[in-house]
Amino acid sequence: MSSRFEGSIPSAGEGSGQRTTDGKEKLTTEDALTFVECVGARFLFETEKYEEFLLVMRDFRNGSIDMRGVVSKIEELFKGNQNLIVGFNAFLPKQYEIVLPPKDDPQQ
Repeated sequence: MSSRFEGSIPSAGEGSGQRTTDGKEKLTTEDALTFVECVGARFLFETEKYEEFLLVMRDFRNGSIDMRGVVSKIEELFKGNQNLIVGFNAFLPKQYEIVLPPKDDPQQ
């Protein structure tokens, strides 16, 4: 599966082409579905992680978890998967983006 979320943040010129107030590209529902597919592909053999991701997204949609809770859970769930974190950050307001560890950090 090839998508704009594999390996990098969505690039300018893809998606809607519109920008948010903080300068980020407005992403579409199709972008979100593509990202969910990428998460599923990454966790193909770790189905419990994929299911946990879907639960976090459902809980946010239902209002039972706030943005800080989502970010905290996703940061732990995607630990060691920098590409997924970068892709997820594309959907977050700047103030909630997950800070990536330095590339030479052995904790990643």
